[in-house]
Amino acid sequence: MDDNSPQSKSSIQASGLSNSTSGQVPQVKYSNNQHSSQTASSNNDLLVYIPDIPTNISEKELEEMIQTRISTNLRIKMSDIKCYSNLGVAVIRLMNEEDKKHLVSNVQSMVLDVKHNTNILFVDELDLDSYIVLDRNISKIPTADEVARRYMQVYKIADLRSCQQISVQFPNIFRFSLNTFDELVKAVKNPDFKIGSAFATVYLRADCSYFEDLPPYTNDEKISSAIANQIGENKLQPTSFYVQYNKQTGNAIVLATQSNKK
Repeated sequence: MDDNSPQSKSSIQASGLSNSTSGQVPQVKYSNNQHSSQTASSNNDLLVYIPDIPTNISEKELEEMIQTRISTNLRIKMSDIKCYSNLGVAVIRLMNEEDKKHLVSNVQSMVLDVKHNTNILFVDELDLDSYIVLDRNISKIPTADEVARRYMQVYKIADLRSCQQISVQFPNIFRFSLNTFDELVKAVKNPDFKIGSAFATVYLRADCSYFEDLPPYTNDEKISSAIANQIGENKLQPTSFYVQYNKQTGNAIVLATQSNKK
């Protein structure tokens, strides 16, 4: 598949559907694979992130659980904790650099809930890769630069974000890189906007997967149903998943935000 950014190729095997292949905020650190991630700056060197928090527990209850486990098991005190279920992330502010290093480098993970076998990870970087999806039926697709400029205008940020069309097969989908966690929080509150007459939706902290060589009878609904069946859901939440099938090529793309973890 001809695409412009690193993506995963996955396989589906369900319901007869299958394919053969598959306060202040830290500054940004760019990894070698061009994914954006947030890392601690000099003003925020005591922040630790917990990615992929369970979203079937209330934020308040989850904050209390995490604080209790860290305090009781590790004897570490934190100055603040905030869970963002709509982003699948918890942010911890610690009291000193030694505790942060211990949590990230030595502890790395711990069991949060023994009954449900729920583990949490501690990291000092956060994946900020996100996607903008436009209405696939519009007559003229905006350029990546136009999308980036409109995003900058809507969310009132100072600089253009890196933005690129992910594939000629799916010209209405753009991958872009955010710079701060605050930007994530701002966008998740208002994920929908317009570019000219076209409607656009932001899928924050999303994984992107391709499905190739799908059967000719496939459509968006059948793919969605197959995925929902695999993850034990009746249907996919439109705010957490986006599915698009290209019947000309027999390929599909699936965006899944990291807030859909349970």
